[in-house]
Amino acid sequence: MTWRSAVSLTAVLALASCRADAPVSVPGITTRTFDFGQGIAGWTIGQADYAPATAPTDVIGEARPLPAPLTGSGLLLSGTNRSDDLFLYATTRVPDLAPGATYRVTATVAFATDVPTGCAGVGGSPGESVWLIVGAATGEPRTVFDGREYRVNLQRGNQSAGGPQGGPLGTIGNTVPNCGPRRWETKQLASPDAVPGTVTADPQGTAWLLVGMDSGFESLSRIYLQRVTVTLTPTAR
Repeated sequence: MTWRSAVSLTAVLALASCRADAPVSVPGITTRTFDFGQGIAGWTIGQADYAPATAPTDVIGEARPLPAPLTGSGLLLSGTNRSDDLFLYATTRVPDLAPGATYRVTATVAFATDVPTGCAGVGGSPGESVWLIVGAATGEPRTVFDGREYRVNLQRGNQSAGGPQGGPLGTIGNTVPNCGPRRWETKQLASPDAVPGTVTADPQGTAWLLVGMDSGFESLSRIYLQRVTVTLTPTAR
């Protein structure tokens, strides 16, 4: 089941300082909101989809002030795609779920982007060939080496194609058309109810959430994650 739109380091880096708001619950449904303007505590940054020879050397994954005219701060994900397919991501635990329960997962992600639509680029468009990815898993998402390349251990598909554990909500191009001047603005993407993903909580009642940027554009891409809201709805037994 895939997800659709409507959100050099060689290892995963643990970062400190994004507070999750208190869980908002109605019977059987849990909603968590992560506001990166409050920091990024509890989130871990990773990178994947490259061979040792094409490892990116300029990856940034840290809390930064938002660029003008935006205000506040966010989680900057930035890096140059040297492998024709670079995936940068952030992941965090989602505790206090029902142990062993399976949930339908939907998410809304707000992020800052300065990339106009309608631009050409090496390997693809800087706006329409870079996707915002959301995924969920029982175990912690990690980058692993498969003998040839570094990949994340999450069945999320790749770029525009989703998988059973995640996929794209949309692309990072903003409202500026025809490859016009760059301008920072907030964009929001959501997974529709019609095409959800699912996740099963572990015996301790924990699952993992992943949000990332998957680039087919062979140059520098960057976004600032501002806010992520995830809703977990128990599925019928």
